[in-house]
Amino acid sequence: MEMFLKRLAELTVKLLPEPLKGRALFVPELDELTRRASTLFRVPASAAAKSKCLVHVATEVYLTGGHTRVIEDVVAALPEYEHSLIITRPETSELDSLRSRFDQAGLKVHLLQALSRIERTRELSSLISELRPEAVLLFAHQYDSIAYVGVTPDAAPRVLFIHHGDHRPSLGASRADYVHVDVTPECHRVCASHPILNASLLNLTADDIGTVSMFKRYPIFGVTCGSSHKYEGASEFTYAQLLAEMFSAGVHRILHIGNMPASQEDQIRANIALHGQDSSRIVFLPNTTSLAAKLKEISPDFYLTSHPLGSGKATLEAMSVGLPILYICPASTPSLLNSDMTFGASVSVSTLDQVAAAVRRLDTERESLGKGSRAVYEKYYSQAAFREGLLSVISSSDRKNSLKRECGLCQHEVE
Repeated sequence: MEMFLKRLAELTVKLLPEPLKGRALFVPELDELTRRASTLFRVPASAAAKSKCLVHVATEVYLTGGHTRVIEDVVAALPEYEHSLIITRPETSELDSLRSRFDQAGLKVHLLQALSRIERTRELSSLISELRPEAVLLFAHQYDSIAYVGVTPDAAPRVLFIHHGDHRPSLGASRADYVHVDVTPECHRVCASHPILNASLLNLTADDIGTVSMFKRYPIFGVTCGSSHKYEGASEFTYAQLLAEMFSAGVHRILHIGNMPASQEDQIRANIALHGQDSSRIVFLPNTTSLAAKLKEISPDFYLTSHPLGSGKATLEAMSVGLPILYICPASTPSLLNSDMTFGASVSVSTLDQVAAAVRRLDTERESLGKGSRAVYEKYYSQAAFREGLLSVISSSDRKNSLKRECGLCQHEVE
């Protein structure tokens, strides 16, 4: 079993890069093996589940971006619940920096202590049994064999697979013995096409801290934010080519929020210069604990989505403060890599020759575009809408969940 858990994680990792990134979500053969293995780790419940108790399971946590912020949003949206977070990777490097945030939010953290994979899997299963949650929310990485084997379908009345790694194959994504919850519209379109999954869409949220101040100025400048890997490579064109075209079209400066290796920054600058533009017009800033607050402080004219890998949570934070969104969506890019979080309220660019017209719109229609972004936020991503959606998926009937478990694994083809 120790070797199985190791090989399962290794094989899943090998499925994540090209050519499957953006083109596949499900690995049903591995999910079937994972489901069968999980039967060996079932721990009989010592007592009935505790009402208003949730357990979140994650592989690791991050200071900025990703599922960590979503977990914090869940905790904030459901203050009447007791929240526990179980982290399966013992060497999580950023946990110490996050502890004060978690303590303030009332999120109790449990770090698995066992050294071997099989012992950590047993520890995870036993810990959930001791906590007796009303529901388990799975935020684990796509390859986390410990999480997907250790969180058995009967670990709680409801086990929610939160499909946040929505552009590449993931363990758990095809399992019908979990409650399947998508968090982006494009991913949900795919998962909803497989009826046995009975997938739900839970739109994400961002704190409502008000809107930016709009100034009439020229030239305009923008902000982008995201992990460094979202700006690597090319999809018809590179990030540096896009920036060079934007500078040529009249954008004065782009502020790039998010830590990036110095070598990658240097390469981007060099490529901007190679295309005849001033590389000093891209300014790199460090990570921020709240993108929305940083955007209000900076008050840019627009928000640029990451490229070539699109952004999710960051985009809706920009919409929450009423910024126009410049959405980059090359036609040849698989749709799962460019999920439009704006429900059509953005200025979109699919080719470099569309950049100049897009920049003109951002300049002349700035105010109306910003109001459109804010309206989408209020309708789909407000904290009230998020709370309502959460309560809906958490309180899914036990009978429906039981029927899903009886169905076993979803046996559809790999998407």
